[in-house]
Amino acid sequence: MAKEKNKWIIYGSYGYTGSLIAEIASKSEYPVVLSGRDEQQLKRQAAELNMEYKKADLDNPAELEELLSDALLVIHCAGPFLFTWKNMADACLQHNCHYLDITGEIDVFEGLKEMDYLFQETGLMTLPGAGFDVVPSDCLAVHLKEKLPDADTLELAFAGLGGGISKGTATSMAERAGNGSAVRRNGEIMRVPTAYLTRKVDFGEKVMSTMSIPWGDISTAYTSTHIENITVFTAMKPGAIRLMKLSNLFNPILRTSFVRNLIKKKIRKKVSGPAPEQRESGRSLFWGRVSNEAGDSAEARMTTPEGYKLTAATAWLIAGKVAAGDFKPGYQTPATAYGKNLILEADGVVLNVS
Repeated sequence: MAKEKNKWIIYGSYGYTGSLIAEIASKSEYPVVLSGRDEQQLKRQAAELNMEYKKADLDNPAELEELLSDALLVIHCAGPFLFTWKNMADACLQHNCHYLDITGEIDVFEGLKEMDYLFQETGLMTLPGAGFDVVPSDCLAVHLKEKLPDADTLELAFAGLGGGISKGTATSMAERAGNGSAVRRNGEIMRVPTAYLTRKVDFGEKVMSTMSIPWGDISTAYTSTHIENITVFTAMKPGAIRLMKLSNLFNPILRTSFVRNLIKKKIRKKVSGPAPEQRESGRSLFWGRVSNEAGDSAEARMTTPEGYKLTAATAWLIAGKVAAGDFKPGYQTPATAYGKNLILEADGVVLNVS
């Protein structure tokens, strides 16, 4: 007799962001299972939260089959996603399970987009970027597109205030060291140097220096808006931007395994992620601008909770919608699946479009 497919899987549940989602899950009545490849960490976490757990290695098909045999959906939190997304996505297709993740990696979005027809054929949804990247910026982009329907250029920027970075995020960045950045031009993703473009951005409460980065919206905002020219910026101090530009001279060295492993070793020792009080007091600022060939433009600004706090909230929100039968088969972005106002369903979000 086939098992009832009702379980929610949080894979990578003992990582920084996975643990935040697991804490939310522990206070719910949903049938959530914690999972990952480290059984000792899982056992400890499950005991603390009084939850079910099941070890599964992404390279072990038998363990994945056991994990997903009764699973309705997976919230995939185990990065760097560059190395983990394909095995989990393939397993979800094989075992009839919806795939969500919290990635911000362009190559992952593009790879899952290529699997759209497979998820459509099986009646399943794959929605990567269910967190800070890219829920707020994706919704902001669609708000702007509707304000100026013939826009051909989209600029997005964000700044984190009072927060920090997790070990997983830092490790994902280390894996991309020396690879430069990306923008979208004339509908195509173009690889460019690090800090390729810079600009001052008025976030409303302050004007900040920013530099262009290979943020997930280079992929997802194009899917959501069909705008052909997209650049994403993040706020950094001018001195840090100068150093990032200088780093382009050392890209061949930064791409070596020796240097990347050295960076990751330092991350494991020194990076722990924002403390609880930082997550509560921190916040994020977003800015967006669209323009058309005639010179018309529209701008929008948004304030959200701290990034990791927001990620846990939006990933859980989206999982709840899927479990309730509210989903669209195939590859989706947050806004194509749930509309431009999805981000406003999260507490503490303020949006202004002009």
